[in-house]
Amino acid sequence: MSSQEATFVDRVMSGQALLMDIDDYVDEWHDSSDDLGPLHQFLGLTDVEYSLWVERPESIRFIIAARRTGVTPQRAQDLSSVALAARAKDDSEAAGVLDWLIKTGRVEN
Repeated sequence: MSSQEATFVDRVMSGQALLMDIDDYVDEWHDSSDDLGPLHQFLGLTDVEYSLWVERPESIRFIIAARRTGVTPQRAQDLSSVALAARAKDDSEAAGVLDWLIKTGRVEN
């Protein structure tokens, strides 16, 4: 993937990729003989988003939802709209990620 090509986040946002495709992008980065830059840039994640995703991979739903709604995961004012947009596979997963975000100081309660 050249710097001109869309990132994983770009493609998810445009409907050209699914959240579950992130592992394929990571594999592509690892397997490439080209200098693709840091993984977070290759994926289209900020440093903060990347750190969040590394610690809690299921948070990618919230990261994309935050991008779509124009808020940041760590400073969301209305997490209920972000959680709804994230479409967690179940309520307990959404609640677990939200609880963790609050405990780690990434969002305000």
